[in-house]
Amino acid sequence: MPVHFPTAHVQGVLGKKAALPCDIQPLAAGDHVSMVLWFKEADGEPLYSYDVRGRLASQPKLWSSPTVFGTRAYFRAAANPAVLFLDSVGPTDAGVYRCRVDFKNSPTRNSRLNFTVITPPNRPVIMDAKTRDQTRLLEPYNEGDTLELICEVYGGDPRPRLTWYLENTVIDDSFTYRADGATVNALTFPSVGRQHLNARLVCQASNTNLAPPETKLLILDVNLRPLTVQILNKSGQVSADRRYEVECKTTGSRPDAVVTWWKGSRQLKRSAKNFSENNATISILSLVPMAEDHDRFLVCRAENPRVADSVIEDRWQLNVHYVPIVSLKLGTSLNPKFIKEGDDVYFECSVKANPKNHRLTWYKGTKEIHHNASAGIILSDQSLVLQVVSRTCAGDYSCLASNSEGSATSNPVSLQIRYAPLCKMSNEGEVFGALKQETVQLHCEVDSSPPPTSFSWTFNSSGEQIQIPAKYYTASGYTSTLRYTPSSDMDFGTISCAASNSVGKQGVPCLYKLIAAGHPTSLQNCTVLNHSFAGLQVDCIEGFDGGLPQVFYMEVYELPSMIVRANVTSNSTPTFEVPGLDSYSSYALVLYAVNAKGRGEASTLYTVALRSPDKYTGVSTSIPLSPMLVSLLAVIALLCTGVCGVITALYRRHSARRLNRVKQPPSSALYIEHSVDSLSKEHMNTYCGSPKLEYCSQYELKIEGEIEETDPDIIPCHYDKKSIGDFSKLPTPGTDTDTSRIFSDRSSGFPTSASSSSISVVNRGVCARGADIAAARALAQHVRESCI
Repeated sequence: MPVHFPTAHVQGVLGKKAALPCDIQPLAAGDHVSMVLWFKEADGEPLYSYDVRGRLASQPKLWSSPTVFGTRAYFRAAANPAVLFLDSVGPTDAGVYRCRVDFKNSPTRNSRLNFTVITPPNRPVIMDAKTRDQTRLLEPYNEGDTLELICEVYGGDPRPRLTWYLENTVIDDSFTYRADGATVNALTFPSVGRQHLNARLVCQASNTNLAPPETKLLILDVNLRPLTVQILNKSGQVSADRRYEVECKTTGSRPDAVVTWWKGSRQLKRSAKNFSENNATISILSLVPMAEDHDRFLVCRAENPRVADSVIEDRWQLNVHYVPIVSLKLGTSLNPKFIKEGDDVYFECSVKANPKNHRLTWYKGTKEIHHNASAGIILSDQSLVLQVVSRTCAGDYSCLASNSEGSATSNPVSLQIRYAPLCKMSNEGEVFGALKQETVQLHCEVDSSPPPTSFSWTFNSSGEQIQIPAKYYTASGYTSTLRYTPSSDMDFGTISCAASNSVGKQGVPCLYKLIAAGHPTSLQNCTVLNHSFAGLQVDCIEGFDGGLPQVFYMEVYELPSMIVRANVTSNSTPTFEVPGLDSYSSYALVLYAVNAKGRGEASTLYTVALRSPDKYTGVSTSIPLSPMLVSLLAVIALLCTGVCGVITALYRRHSARRLNRVKQPPSSALYIEHSVDSLSKEHMNTYCGSPKLEYCSQYELKIEGEIEETDPDIIPCHYDKKSIGDFSKLPTPGTDTDTSRIFSDRSSGFPTSASSSSISVVNRGVCARGADIAAARALAQHVRESCI
């Protein structure tokens, strides 16, 4: 016999959350739940289980059938009664459920639940009863119309109720069910008036209190037509490009009339501002008329766009005064692409003006054109005629018209005269220098109209003309570039370039003279003409320029620091002047020429400081004694102290008196290139570094006062403590005559400082005559120039 359990009824909304209650409270004290099982109708398998056997009540074992509830179900045992929550209820969740509760001591309890799933209705739709058109949130009606609306809703289980509300008042709750599942409520609302403006009309569908009803809202908008419209400030004329404020007023529209401004058939959207007051609308237009607005109508239009045939308007015909509108074009019978020298050309100037123009002027570029029939320039009405044009007539032409509003210039029309190519630059024959096997680039640029279509290059040497193959040059636009490499003397000569276009071939070619070029040679016979307190003046004779224009340079270095004191350039002749040099310092002068191929070999001169005739009474201490000399002096001192103390003292006293009689060197002297070449680089570590060339302690010059001069042109040299034979022991330099090697071990150039290199023996001589130098060489083979 089947067992009947009490049945409870529970509802849930589709897609919402539902709660299925189950009483799990034990009847006996001290008893408690061991397990709760959920079944659906006659299924033998549980759908959900809650198991606390052998567990704490706060740590139950939960299980949900993955094919039925899955993760949507959760049992809350702490609630009273206990509840099985079910998320996202679906249609298949409806049915009869059984909750079985097993207690530890009490008998098992079963309860039945009839779970019903309610499907809410869809959102209602409001339609016009005559047209069956759906209405949206706003549906306007005209004043006095009768509303005939239908509200329909589909869906819903159970089927919903359908009710009409005006604001919060029920005005119609009669509805019918159709066989297609729709619920319908038809509303008739007569004589819509101003009192119904913006009223809330609601259609509501509902089938449960568990969910809010579905509604459709309609706000009534009652439209009224405008009654009047008028432009308030019309004037007889306006000027173009000036601003005017124009007012328009309309009355009687509900809601406010839409006021629009129209100029001809074009609406003016961004220039008006509208104001409403006392059932009237005022629109102010900021009008800037243009020339093309002349004789057009300015229209102020008022309408209620929600009411058919509600447009009314007022018109104002504009009389616009404007600056002339001028356009220029070539004569209709002329083809601007095929005008050549000797043709006749005419222009037509079209002028549109209000009021009419009173003057017309023609221009070429910025220069005004005047009537000159003898020169072929004819001005007639609004035409310009140019007879027998030449290439000088090419340019931009324009016309200017004037009236009471102002003046305006037309568009420029470019007149192009076709002519054969000609050299763009002077055609006197540009000179290019090149070395053998050196590639030079020659650029041939021409002027022509239209652009050249081809170039040709020709080589001319000794009257023979040779056409240069096209593979050696390129052409781009108005320019052709030739890459030419002379390999022998016969490859130097005149190269010509000629271009051609559709008019013809270039009559006079562009000429280029190619000569053998190289670096310039060194400057010759450089002489210091003046070295005084006023400055320094040097004059040279220029060498071969290498076949190219050359520029001359002189660099002035102060000795011995080698600091650059001046850098002088001469573009025409190798003559240099340096004012403001310190006359108490000595200088090295480096002179050279430069052309486009580079720098030539440098020539070097040395100058001597100007000094007053003072005497040197001591030994220079600008540089310390060398270790070799210190050792030698120590040995001599020991020997002399032990054997000849008295004699040594007398000898030193006698030598000191002779040292005081040193003769002053001449003031206008020069060191020439080989003045100190007899000194070896190995003895350059103890050079006296005084910028005034004070005498060093090792090889001091002295003059024997008692010796008579045998030849006044030769100034004899005497060296303290050493004989000519001792000097002959010094190493002799090789054939290198580069004077700059005195100051540096490098092969060329000057060091930035002379502090790290010095000279142990200095030849302090000045230039004398060649015969004097030859006589001096006979006295000392290793001293190359005469000296003081």
